Order: sequence, then structure tokens, then C-alpha cells
Amino acid sequence: MKRKNWNPDSTDMQTVVPIHNSVNERTWRHIMLWEEANHEEAMAKCGGITLTSFKGDSKKLTPRAWIKSVIGQEKPFDRHDWVIDRCGTRVEYVIDFYSGGSEGVFLDVRPKIQTWEGFKLRVGRALGWN
Repeated sequence: MKRKNWNPDSTDMQTVVPIHNSVNERTWRHIMLWEEANHEEAMAKCGGITLTSFKGDSKKLTPRAWIKSVIGQEKPFDRHDWVIDRCGTRVEYVIDFYSGGSEGVFLDVRPKIQTWEGFKLRVGRALGWN
């Protein structure tokens, strides 16, 4: 929050932290839906899929968010890039965070298409393979 020039007091954080944790848990569940076809094998091979890094960048629009904004839709209030490790295979995900939705935040979670793993996951879902 300090990086974003916010200066919350400790009473604000009692509200912010549980919301932030809840949104992160929802994001992970979305990623696990993308990884569903790989989950069993990853559990057997290396104990499962793990998050290796994440980075937020509220100023950088994803191509999808940019296109949506050009046609008049709201821009996301934040964007994260998460990297997971699937037993030695690196898979990059991008998450756009929008205001609204049933839980106050709408998540648009998807693998980055410019990587081979992301491309395979996106094409596989489009064709109904996963």
C-alpha cells in the first residue's frame, strides 16, 4: 500500500487484510480451475502446483483490458501477474481486477497467451479439451 502512496491506519487494515486475503484465495481457485487437468499428475509427481511469484501493476493494462476499455467498458482497478510452478514447468497467469461482481470484485484470471503453456491452456479451453 505504501508503494501505491496509500497511508492507511491500523484500524483500516483490520478491514483491508481479510478482503485482500479473500481475493487472493479466489484468484488461486480460478488458477486451479485452469490447472484442473494437470492437478492429479502434479500431486503425484511433485506434491502439487505452487505459486512462485506474483507482482501487481495497477497502471499496466492487459491487452484484453485495453480492448474492453476502447469499446467503453470499465478499466480494471488492478492487475497482477502470477507465476506458478507445475513440477518444474513455469506457467504465467494474468489477473485483471474489476469493481463489482457478487463478492465486490470481479476477477478475470487467465494464463498468459504469449507463453507456450499459456497458449496450450487457452486453446485447450477454447476447444473444450480442458
